[in-house]
Amino acid sequence: MSTLRAFVMNSRILGESSSSEDADGRPVQDTLVFTCDGQRFILTTKGEQLAEILVENVDPSQEKATIEAIERICWLLAFATQSHVVYYKYHYPDGSPRSCRTVNRPGQNVDAVFDPTLGSEIRRFVDLAYPLFKALEGTRSLTVVIDYMLQSARPGLPLECKLVFMFVLLENIKHTYGTQQQYTSKSGKFVDPTTKKPLHFQDIMNRMFGAVGMAPNLQGLVKLRNLVIHTGMAGLNPSQQQQAYDEANDLIREYVLRLLGFTGHFKVSRLGGSTKKI
Repeated sequence: MSTLRAFVMNSRILGESSSSEDADGRPVQDTLVFTCDGQRFILTTKGEQLAEILVENVDPSQEKATIEAIERICWLLAFATQSHVVYYKYHYPDGSPRSCRTVNRPGQNVDAVFDPTLGSEIRRFVDLAYPLFKALEGTRSLTVVIDYMLQSARPGLPLECKLVFMFVLLENIKHTYGTQQQYTSKSGKFVDPTTKKPLHFQDIMNRMFGAVGMAPNLQGLVKLRNLVIHTGMAGLNPSQQQQAYDEANDLIREYVLRLLGFTGHFKVSRLGGSTKKI
C-alpha cells in the first residue's frame, strides 16, 4: 500500500501540532489530523493559504474513495472557514502525479463559522460532521449550499446581491427538504401529505427548521425575500440590508450545523451575539 498526497489551496487553518519550525526555531502549529471513513487525513499548512493532505497506507482499490473523502473534507473546511478550500492536484503513489485541475476561485478573509486559528475546533467539527455530510451531500445538495454561502460572502459584493444569494439558498434547502420528505408537488408547490393543501414558502421553512430543533421568526425574512425575488429591490437602507443578511446567514449556519449533527460553540454575526452554542 502507498501514500496519497493531495495539494490544497485557499486554506487559512492553523494546526494542533507542529511539523516544522519558524526562522527563530520556534515550532509552527501547522498540522491537523482528521479521522474519516476509518482513515487518517494529515493536513499540513504550507503558508500562502496552501496546504497538503497526506493519507498513508492507501490500497489501489481505495484511491477513488480516498480522493472523494478529501473532497468532502475540503467542503467542510470551506464551510468552517468561509473560504473556498479545494484540492487542485494529487499524487498517488506519493511523487507520482495523477490528477490536476484548474481552480479560479481565490480564498477570502471573511467571518468564519469557526476561528481558523483554533485547529482543535476545526478538527472536531470535521470529525463530527463528516458522516452526516457524506450521507446527505446528494439528497440535500450540501456542496451547493456551501458554495452559495461562499458566493454571498464574497468581499465587495453589493448587499442586495448578497441577499439574493441567501434567498436562493433558502429556496434550495427548502426544496431539498421537501424532496427528501417525499412531498408531492402541484403547480410548483409542495403539498401537505395530510390536508392535500399547498405548502407556502414559510410553511415548509417552519417545518424544515423545526425538524432540527429550530423555531426562528421568519416573518420579516419571508417578506423581504418576496420583495427582493419579485422586484429585485430590497427597499432598505444599507444598515437594514446588512442586518437582514446577517440574520439569514446566522440562520443558515445554525441549520447546516444542526443538520450535520454538530454540538458546541460557533461564530455568528454581531447581531446574533458573536458566538452561539448548540
